[in-house]
Amino acid sequence: MNQDSTLSNQATEEEFDLMGLLFRYLRYWYWFIAAVVISLGWAYIELKKTTPIYVVNATLLIKDEKIRKQGEDVIQDLSVIANKQIENEIEVLKSRTLLGKVIDSLNLGVSYWSEGRSRDIEMYKDAPIYVLVKRLETAAYGSPLYVKYVNENKYALVDNDDETVASFDFSQLAKCKQGEIRVFKSPSFKPFSQPIKVIFQSREALIGGFQSNLQVAPVGEYTSFISLALETPIPEKGKAILSKLLDEYAFGTLEDKNREATNTLRFIEERLKLVTSELGDIEQDVETYRRRTGVNDLSSEGTLFLGKSEENDAKLNELEIQEKIISGVEEYISSTQIGNIAPATLMVNDPVLSNYISQYVQLEADRSKVAQTVQAGNPYLETIVNQMRNIKQAIRENLSNQRANLQVSRGSLNALNRRLEGAMSSIPRKEREYVGIKRQAGIKENLYLLLLQKREETALSYASTVTDSRVIDQPYATGGPVKPDKKNKYLIALLIGIAIPTLLIALKDLLTTTVQSRKEVEQKTGMKIFGEVSFDPKASSSEEIDLRSRSFSSEQIRMIRSNMHFLFPHTDNAHTILFTSSIGGEGKSFLTLNIALSLSMLGKKVLIMGLDLRKPKVDQYLDVQNRKGISNFLIGQLTPNEVIVKSKYENIDLAPSGPVPPNPSELISMGRLKEFFKEVKHQYDYILIDTPPMGLVTDAALLAEYADAAFYVIRHQVTPRIHLAAINDLNKRKVFKSFSIIFNGIDYKKSADYGYGYGHGYGYEKGYGYYGVERKTNLLGEIIDKVRRYFNRFKTTQRTP
Repeated sequence: MNQDSTLSNQATEEEFDLMGLLFRYLRYWYWFIAAVVISLGWAYIELKKTTPIYVVNATLLIKDEKIRKQGEDVIQDLSVIANKQIENEIEVLKSRTLLGKVIDSLNLGVSYWSEGRSRDIEMYKDAPIYVLVKRLETAAYGSPLYVKYVNENKYALVDNDDETVASFDFSQLAKCKQGEIRVFKSPSFKPFSQPIKVIFQSREALIGGFQSNLQVAPVGEYTSFISLALETPIPEKGKAILSKLLDEYAFGTLEDKNREATNTLRFIEERLKLVTSELGDIEQDVETYRRRTGVNDLSSEGTLFLGKSEENDAKLNELEIQEKIISGVEEYISSTQIGNIAPATLMVNDPVLSNYISQYVQLEADRSKVAQTVQAGNPYLETIVNQMRNIKQAIRENLSNQRANLQVSRGSLNALNRRLEGAMSSIPRKEREYVGIKRQAGIKENLYLLLLQKREETALSYASTVTDSRVIDQPYATGGPVKPDKKNKYLIALLIGIAIPTLLIALKDLLTTTVQSRKEVEQKTGMKIFGEVSFDPKASSSEEIDLRSRSFSSEQIRMIRSNMHFLFPHTDNAHTILFTSSIGGEGKSFLTLNIALSLSMLGKKVLIMGLDLRKPKVDQYLDVQNRKGISNFLIGQLTPNEVIVKSKYENIDLAPSGPVPPNPSELISMGRLKEFFKEVKHQYDYILIDTPPMGLVTDAALLAEYADAAFYVIRHQVTPRIHLAAINDLNKRKVFKSFSIIFNGIDYKKSADYGYGYGHGYGYEKGYGYYGVERKTNLLGEIIDKVRRYFNRFKTTQRTP
């Protein structure tokens, strides 16, 4: 045989082993059916008890202008700030502060439930009542409230056993163990027959639950879209929660942006009050001076000087306002108070400083929100703090430079004023005094107009403030529940239903210590089975098989008899066959008797020798007295002819064991048996020796020299597996001239070989009645047999060159 055909045979054998493993488990098909039915039933009950969970989604856009504004920082990395902005907004959306506002707005701390047989169902908009809480006790969070309808005006509080605790009017303040509450009729009120269970949940617990069920994540790496998903048992309730969350987020964003404009308006209003008062006093002084001195007009020269002075003074006013704004910014930057209102940055002319302040305000807001959700020392929080520290230093340096520039500008303007005042000395005294008064009035008037202009600009900015985000997809629910996954649940139940019997069968095989299959015997002994005899639970309890019948067991005995012709050379002497086993009860005497009966039917003379001197049994099967026998011969009391007796069967004689001696092994070892065999061998065609088990005593090994062949009996589900290795050793050591195995007492339905090429080839299980014994058709057996025959045809095809 070449190498390719060898590999093909090996591959086919491996496939055959896999089929054997499959059929070994299919023998317990009813286990699998029961386990699968139970596990699927369990899955069905669990699904009925489990509340379905839906997902409500929404999409939010963070406008690019906000990200670009944050990315203009010349100190920090542009990409880092742009990416952090999206992360900042995600943290804001999941913050405890924002979720707490949603819970308070929707009154989510109180929920209404209808009790069902499998599970309780929460009512949202269709609840016939609603409860307003005035005060709750700590016990309310672990003790539900049951509200029972009494009539149109009254309701009752009941306990778990539907026993009335107290009755109240609707909207009346009710005091109970949960606290003080009021129960109102909802707009969709209808009389309800079953009590409604009202559950109170603490605000902190609800916030924690929403944080775990709310998923907020960017849609893509290079987009500013944020996806929101909330798991909820009621889609309508989930939509309301997400809608309110987005509203509160937008309101908070607008509130942060309007804070700066509000501060600027307050600053301008305070300055306007002061300037208005001063302007009124100056105008009063101008009127008084003109009435007292009679000066009504100025000369052209005085008008020229007055115009230049007013223009110069207006510039000085602007410098004064800028210095005050710079002082306000310095005070804001130096303040350590949390939540301090931002300075009036709308009046800052320097775009770089304005950008710095806006970034600092945003970072402070982010830090305040993030600090509510993380602990101190968090890397993300430290990153924000470091950014604030860098921007604060940049603002200080910018303010220092601007203050120095303002000082230079102020000095230039003051020097120009001094030159103008010197030039005005040439104007007459009254006119000069009038110019001075008029100049002060102009200064205040210009300052007043400037403040009015800034107030209008700030008011316009305040009115046009819009949020930096936009809702792209309003909250919407998915088509069906995402939890529990029915397909996965049933699939897991199916796998469990298959796995449990598989593990039990594997554990059973692991704990089984006896031989279970023909294949196991052949693998562990390295020998082929010479013959096998089945176990028929419906047969009679007699040890004798009706060999004249056409039963399956009788045919197996005849098969063993036919195979025996190949064991012996052609000789005129009797063929001596020894029967042994591992332990007692494996059927040595049974096989000895039935093989003898089968040989006698062919006209062969058979002698059965009862050499199991310790526990004789074959004499009982033949109804022969065991008062004297081989043990008497071994001690010299009887001759061989005196030992042998006729049995009740034709052509079968018996040499009984005789009285049980105290030293059987020593008697056998004395050598007198040679004389016995020498004298009787010419009188019989077959001599069958019934010996004790080899796994217990050495008698069979001592008798090996007298036997032409030895049959080692292995009984299904009786012979211990540990003895199979000893059989292999006996075969290798050539203890017997010819050594074969007979597999006895096989219950094919319980054998691991069932449906795997053994026990189905004779039609015994299929009910064909080939041997005259009708059996009830086994549907599973027919299916397995068809699979086996198909596999055998495939195997034959693979082996054909």
